[in-house]
Amino acid sequence: MMNTLTGLAFGLTLLASGCQSTSSEHHHPDSQHKSIIEGPVAELEKQVLATHDSLMPQMSELIRLKKAVTLHLEKTTDATDAKRGIAVTAQLDSADHLMTDWMHEYNGDTLKQLDQTRALAYLKAEQTKVNALRDKMRKSIAEATSYLD
Repeated sequence: MMNTLTGLAFGLTLLASGCQSTSSEHHHPDSQHKSIIEGPVAELEKQVLATHDSLMPQMSELIRLKKAVTLHLEKTTDATDAKRGIAVTAQLDSADHLMTDWMHEYNGDTLKQLDQTRALAYLKAEQTKVNALRDKMRKSIAEATSYLD
């Protein structure tokens, strides 16, 4: 039973890590770009990108923790510990995928084509997404750190 559970955990972790991008492969919006947009739209865009940029350094920590949890799972013989480790790995993977998805889906270039009302609505929705991403990353990093302690 334990070997099966350990093998399953290892296989899932390998599958997840094989499908994921490393932090160096993450393409992200550049908050340093000079926007031709001014006023409230430019300010809100700056806030959205600042939130994103504050998360990027945490991606290295997230990836480091995924590797550490994987190594721990390979060595554990306790079913409860393995089950928790699998859940922690899933949380870390989810946070990583949310970041990747947000970066691929964010389209700041369209702001100049939208009127102010629509541009602000788009950016408010993006701020909500990036705030949820921030919360997910913080929670998954905290869970992984707790699991490894």
